Amino acid sequence: MKSIGRARGVLCALSLLAFQSGCGESVQVGAKSADGAPQRRDTRVVHEDCPLKSAEKLDANGDGKPDVWLVRSGGKEVCRAVDLNFDGKVDGYSYFDASGQLRRRERDYDRDGQIEEIQVFQAGVLVEQQRATVMAGRLDTWQIYQSGKLARTERDSDGDAIVDQWWEFKADTDKCPMIHSDIDGDGRPDPGATIDYCKQTGYVPPSRAAAAGPKHTFERPGALPEETENKEAPPGGPPTKEEKK
Repeated sequence: MKSIGRARGVLCALSLLAFQSGCGESVQVGAKSADGAPQRRDTRVVHEDCPLKSAEKLDANGDGKPDVWLVRSGGKEVCRAVDLNFDGKVDGYSYFDASGQLRRRERDYDRDGQIEEIQVFQAGVLVEQQRATVMAGRLDTWQIYQSGKLARTERDSDGDAIVDQWWEFKADTDKCPMIHSDIDGDGRPDPGATIDYCKQTGYVPPSRAAAAGPKHTFERPGALPEETENKEAPPGGPPTKEEKK
């Protein structure tokens, strides 16, 4: 039994090593500060200015109030603000680079006037999403995208500005992440502290559920469903067994 336990520990350590080496482009897992403590993240939610005083105002729903503010410089749009729910308050900002491609987006989802989500784009493609999911004005979740698809999520679950969860998404797992956790507080995933989210919770992604369920196709002639419940019975009532023959 001890040998099996050691083997599992080795395999887990190897999987964590592969995770760290394969996903370390933007964040160095286990990075230390000058005093040797785990490195803390900058958790501030920083709003990028979009000068609305000089903006062109548009009324999208025809209620006589502006819902979209367009800011231009040198004839090119540099940013815009939107009121998505038509309550008279800005709850979204978009920013564009010199070529006109989207480079940044900010969203206020709970209508409190503070940004909860920041998206960063490169050449119009999403590369990172920063989110404040627990406390207003304090980031706790960083989602990293590769080729426009979610590759991993790094999360500060206890609000100390130190990442202690790494959600790893692989193309073949169909949105079922492997969650690596830091239990001992050293800023690194711990062996034995990795779970398969779908196996642990029983969650089944919609695409998997659809693949497992019955498939109905109407590609063949005559394969369209036929309504029977509301049809009038033929004259004389329904056919008898002899008539069917």
